[in-house]
Amino acid sequence: MKAIFIPVVMLLSATMLGSQAWAGQQCRSNIAVSTPTESFDLHEDGTVIHKDTGLMWMRCALGQSWDGKGCQGKPLEFTWAEAAGEVERINRQGYAGFSDWRSPVIPELASIVERHCFFPRVNQAVFPDTPNMLFWSGMERRGIPEEAYALDFGGGEAEPHAKSARGAVRLVRGGPWWHPPQMMPSE
Repeated sequence: MKAIFIPVVMLLSATMLGSQAWAGQQCRSNIAVSTPTESFDLHEDGTVIHKDTGLMWMRCALGQSWDGKGCQGKPLEFTWAEAAGEVERINRQGYAGFSDWRSPVIPELASIVERHCFFPRVNQAVFPDTPNMLFWSGMERRGIPEEAYALDFGGGEAEPHAKSARGAVRLVRGGPWWHPPQMMPSE
C-alpha cells in the first residue's frame, strides 16, 4: 500500500504545483518588496526609468506592444543571434525616440527581479504581462562561445543556455551602472 500511495501523492503534488504556476503571480508576505513601484518613473511611451540604476527599460518584451495600460500580444522568442539582430532593427526604428537600445547584462536584468513574487518574478505594475520565460542577456559565457546567459522571469534564476535556444528579449538603454569585476594578473 505504501509503495502505491507515495507515487500518487507525488503526482498530485506535482499537478497542483504545475497548476499554481499558471494561476497567476504569487507573492510572499514574509519577504520584503525588492522593486517597489515608487522606484520607477513610468512613461506613457512604454518605457520606464529605474531610479536606483538610472537605466531606461522597455516595459514590454519584444513582440508585445504597449497600449498605454499594458503589454498586448505574446513576446516573440529569439535565438541569441536573432536577438542581436532585433536590437539593431529596434535602433533603426528609434523606439520611443531613442536609437541606443541594447540587451542588458545579467546584473541589470536581476535589478528588476521582484524577489517578493514569482510566476513572474517582476513588479507587474511596472512590467505588466511579463511571461514566465527566459529572457536573453547580452552576456556570453566565458570560455564556452556556444552559450550565453538568460534570466528566467518565472523563478528568477540566471544561468547559461545554448545560444540556439529561444528566449524573450527586454531591451534597456543607459548605463552601464554595473561594472564587472576586473581580473588581476597573477604574479
